[in-house]
Amino acid sequence: MNSSLTHAPTSTTLLCGLRDKSNQMVWGQFVARYRPTIVLFGLRAGLDGHESEDAAQHTMIAFAAAYAEGKYDRTRGRLRDWLFGMAANRIKKAFRQRRDREVHIVAASDTTGFFERVPGRSNLEDLWEQEWQAAVIRQCINEVKANFAERTMRAFELFALDGKPAREVATELGINENAVFLAKHKILKRIREVRPRIEEHW
Repeated sequence: MNSSLTHAPTSTTLLCGLRDKSNQMVWGQFVARYRPTIVLFGLRAGLDGHESEDAAQHTMIAFAAAYAEGKYDRTRGRLRDWLFGMAANRIKKAFRQRRDREVHIVAASDTTGFFERVPGRSNLEDLWEQEWQAAVIRQCINEVKANFAERTMRAFELFALDGKPAREVATELGINENAVFLAKHKILKRIREVRPRIEEHW
């Protein structure tokens, strides 16, 4: 059983570890966990790949600085909300920087359309929630992998995640269709069992 999957550190554990500024391993784990979600958040909001990567990098830097200064108080809000605020600010800044670049090549009368393309706070909150939940599901899947045979897990991925027909999945993996449906049922059941804990500590 892969202990790195079944015993992934909680956000509390990571935050405690970050108190030691020299602990590069914990910082690497923190970035690996949350940076991809921020990148996807930026892409969903309308940034391009470079802008999203840049926004995620600056969010991580801003977080590290604020945390080192003791500005984060977990009793006053969840980590996900704190990260959202920082990431949303970086995304809005990226849009402003884009506007500043575009304003030199479009007529002044056309610039109003630019502001209509900048997501409002409520839209950003919805996008963030969607990406956060997607990250939780990915972690659930990573954790339950250790409890199932490789072929069972592959059947689930092809059928439930990739949307391939059960017959095609069965043929590809050399199993019957019932085994494909059973793989989906068993793994989804296990995901539902671990999800509350993952959501609480992610």
